[in-house]
Amino acid sequence: MEEFLARLKAHKLVQWTLGYIAVSFAMLPVLDIVAERFGWSQTMVRCLIIAIGTGFFVALVIAWYHGERGEQRVTRTEHAILATLVVLGGLAMWRIGPAAPKATEPAQATAPRQVVAPARPAAFDPPADTLVVLPFANESGDPKQQYFSDGITEELTNAIGQNTALRVIAWDTASHYRDSTQPATAIGKVLDVANVLTGKILREGNEIRVIVELVNARTGFQVWSSHYDDLLANVFQVQDQITAAIAGALKVKFASLGAARTVNPQAHDLVLQAIALGIKARTAAPLEQARKLLEQAIALDPDYADAHAGLAGAWFVLTQYSTLPLKDALPKVREEAHKALALDPRNVNALVALANADVAEGKLAEARAGYEHALALDPSNANAHLDYGNVLPLKSGLAQYLEAVQLDPDNATAQNNLVAQYLDLGEYAQALAPAQALMRLDPTSADSALGLAQIYSLLHRSEDAVKAFDLAQPDTELAKALVAAGRLTYQSLLDPALHAQAVTAVEALRRRADLDPDSMGDVIQLELALGQNPIALEQLPKLCAASPVICSDLSLTPAYLPLRGDPRFQQLVRQYDTVSKPAAAATAAPATTAGPSP
Repeated sequence: MEEFLARLKAHKLVQWTLGYIAVSFAMLPVLDIVAERFGWSQTMVRCLIIAIGTGFFVALVIAWYHGERGEQRVTRTEHAILATLVVLGGLAMWRIGPAAPKATEPAQATAPRQVVAPARPAAFDPPADTLVVLPFANESGDPKQQYFSDGITEELTNAIGQNTALRVIAWDTASHYRDSTQPATAIGKVLDVANVLTGKILREGNEIRVIVELVNARTGFQVWSSHYDDLLANVFQVQDQITAAIAGALKVKFASLGAARTVNPQAHDLVLQAIALGIKARTAAPLEQARKLLEQAIALDPDYADAHAGLAGAWFVLTQYSTLPLKDALPKVREEAHKALALDPRNVNALVALANADVAEGKLAEARAGYEHALALDPSNANAHLDYGNVLPLKSGLAQYLEAVQLDPDNATAQNNLVAQYLDLGEYAQALAPAQALMRLDPTSADSALGLAQIYSLLHRSEDAVKAFDLAQPDTELAKALVAAGRLTYQSLLDPALHAQAVTAVEALRRRADLDPDSMGDVIQLELALGQNPIALEQLPKLCAASPVICSDLSLTPAYLPLRGDPRFQQLVRQYDTVSKPAAAATAAPATTAGPSP
């Protein structure tokens, strides 16, 4: 043993061991960083760590044989010791590797037990042409100026989206990341985009400074950055410069939008205020305020095309949230949209407004042509995809809704239309995911909970149908009553003893004076679920007269299956159902929820 210890010292085995361990531990954090940046799989990382461990024993062998220069022989005992070290090292590395799954049941002699490998997360590999513009930081220090930085970011998003070589996530979804502390790589993974644009905006008097940075979402590395100082009147020129720079950084063809005009800064500010009001509007009051701001902007700058396009959109959306008749609003929609196009023939929002007006008047061929023109100019316009889907046959419309959801996953209307389309096609299982997304996006709506419960019921998941109402957060007395009656209705399907109580709750709902068309449709759905077919059929003509668009797919909606054999129902189908007819699509107004968006 003394001779062996002397040989260890002579061959500097201790020095080699300490040196190798020190270098190995220094390499581990470097390995983590490299693996994250290049997206290496966990399997590759494990293999490298095992290689480092195995290399330790190889290093011992090399150190031993390196030895003293004068020594030419190694005893057989030494060979045996070295071989033992290598074998023990291999066994040690085998033991610290992934443990084999343990059997949960006794093995059967007739058939070998099969081990199922755990699922591995898919590698993050988004399309190279995808991008999201995150809300630019408001550097003014004044929270009241948030509308300005948000408005500039939305305008820039729309400008970049008009580059046909790129697919840009809609502002509706991107805006939800305004106060997020997540890194660009994490947001990129959620939205499945390869590039993330971030920035800061500072306005001082009539001057503006914009600082932008483009980040590769796969690696976290900066691709490009710059800053721009200019007058507010030249803000559209700044946006075009940023768009061109991004196209250059991503090596895609820049879609020139023509010469950018100067804008009256005060008129531009009014338009940005109108955009901020329209985005969150769910009642007539903010939309009416937005309309007035847009009219003031036009008074200051009559040649401001985006202001005219925004006003056209405001007139149209007001018909959905107020008592303004569609027939009175449509002439104003067309007038403002035509003014916008006379000033800017490429104005996508004006084209969409005109197409929406065509749909409302039953001019479906003209509407389709308008939507197609708009999407040729701006393929990343989620609202155009959404409205276009409303005038197409079911499967073609489904493709447009899927595109809208991909571009704008946080758009509740897009998810709602996707649910309806899958249900009309009889693809109930496919409808579940967008229904769950809609519940998450719009938890205050009783309609979201009722829709999700209906899909679970169609999938014969009655207990989940009841649990769907636990996800609802109703914020009005009517919504609370609908959720309570819905929960009781689906509980009664599991426990017939609750049937009479559920019928009473639904009857109380039907007598309410504050039922809007959507809520009336929800009540009819509950009546049909409870087997109250005659009562439901009595209410259905009133619903169709109040909102023809709700009845545009009567023959396809699964909720109405119990009524399909009734002649009175078939009469309603002939009168209102347009989706199932091959020659036409819905003639009602598109389900656009966004306000002014010039």
